[in-house]
Amino acid sequence: MVRRILILTVALVLQYASVIQAAEPDASPRGNTTAVLTKLKVDLELARTQTAVPGMSVAIIHKGKLIFAEGFGKRNKKDPFTPETRSMLGSVTKAFTATAVAELVAEGKMDWDTTPVNTYLPEFETINPVLTAQLTMQDLLSHRTNFPSVDFNWFWSFGESRLDLIKRYRHVEAAAKVAGEPIEQVVRNKVLRPLGLTNTGFSLPELIKHPNHAAPFRAETYADAKAGRFTSLPLDDPPPNDVAAGDMYSSALDLAKWGQVVMKGGMQNGKQVLSKDGIESTLTAHTIAYPAERDPDFALSVQYGMGWMLNSYKGNNVFEHGGRTPGYLTNLALFPNADLVVAFLTNSDLTALPQSATYHIVDELLGLRKTKDWLKKAADDTEQYLARDAMRRNGTFPERILNKPATHELSAYAGEYDHPGFGTTTIRLEGGKLHITLAAFKGVLAHYHYDSFTTALEMSTVRMGQLITFSTGTDGKVSEISFTIMGTFVTGKKRQ
Repeated sequence: MVRRILILTVALVLQYASVIQAAEPDASPRGNTTAVLTKLKVDLELARTQTAVPGMSVAIIHKGKLIFAEGFGKRNKKDPFTPETRSMLGSVTKAFTATAVAELVAEGKMDWDTTPVNTYLPEFETINPVLTAQLTMQDLLSHRTNFPSVDFNWFWSFGESRLDLIKRYRHVEAAAKVAGEPIEQVVRNKVLRPLGLTNTGFSLPELIKHPNHAAPFRAETYADAKAGRFTSLPLDDPPPNDVAAGDMYSSALDLAKWGQVVMKGGMQNGKQVLSKDGIESTLTAHTIAYPAERDPDFALSVQYGMGWMLNSYKGNNVFEHGGRTPGYLTNLALFPNADLVVAFLTNSDLTALPQSATYHIVDELLGLRKTKDWLKKAADDTEQYLARDAMRRNGTFPERILNKPATHELSAYAGEYDHPGFGTTTIRLEGGKLHITLAAFKGVLAHYHYDSFTTALEMSTVRMGQLITFSTGTDGKVSEISFTIMGTFVTGKKRQ
């Protein structure tokens, strides 16, 4: 089991306070909580229509009681989204994985930061033997390895096993082989079943077996979103390989229950169900997540524990994590000083509503001084998200230099180009045109200038505009291909 956990933890790694605004003295709800919650329901429904969300659910637990559980809009084209509706969680999965590992640590089967991972799993290796001998479980789960992101491959390399992908990355991260119990089963046995999270599980194929599941949607433009025009995303794509990092589903009610147990240090109904030390380890800062310019309502920097972002908001500590998969966006936030949990699920991923609305909820419920209109910010940010997504779909290219033909015949570019992390990019000449295949994506190349070509890489409803550039070696033959995908510059060497 330990070896299996380590393998999936590596998969998790490959994916991808300070100046504080004072809170009200006791951070207690406003006098008329019923009126606040009634207004909140109206606010959230209006915000939903302004932020590209067909359907969503919100659950709030305060001082151990479920005080708000509402669904808004539609979970598909006709049925209402309810608090029981199940939706994909994306990266909110990471906290479940970290907690399952914490239970193994509590059982003495491994430790966090003393024994190198390589001791448990000799196949784990990096290109630096010193680094290999030093990396611990805590390093992997707190994202402090400095490994590059290869999310593209974990999400879109259909047809390859998780072990195949790990082997591919031995030059940058690790290699291991599958042994023992799948991570899905470990999380079920160590976390889901003990807590009674019966509406929580793994994978989109499993999700859609349940009648009350959310279907994924996406708007093409902000105008479409405001008009309620959404495109359905497919529910039958092969499952990705990011089980440990982003492949769980849940309902707002289950998610809030989970958050309550975490916030209480593993206690549920007066019983210690999960290891207190284990929970505390996941909520301890190990890494600075991002120290960029920050809003004065928050900490100067966001810290990262293991599966949780650690922050503060107007004097209240915040343990939070969001999650995104195509057509789904989730946010779970815990406010331990106020004994408050807010769980937020949507069936659209190009929206800023879940996190922004969470802070609107906190302001309203705790009576904090208003420093910004969070719901307006959500609408403005959503408009920007959709505009950026349109740019991604169409691609952004340098100014074209006219009358600069390719330096080779089209047939010279055809071949297979290998990258140790991104695998093989295949270029073939068919019908007088160059065709590209990268992971599950395909496209047709159009000449741009010199040895650069444009294409739209497409897979199902996902589209990414790309500039593909070829290089010539000293022998005068095409030797490399290069492009930037999901922020990573990739160069593949041509097989000769």
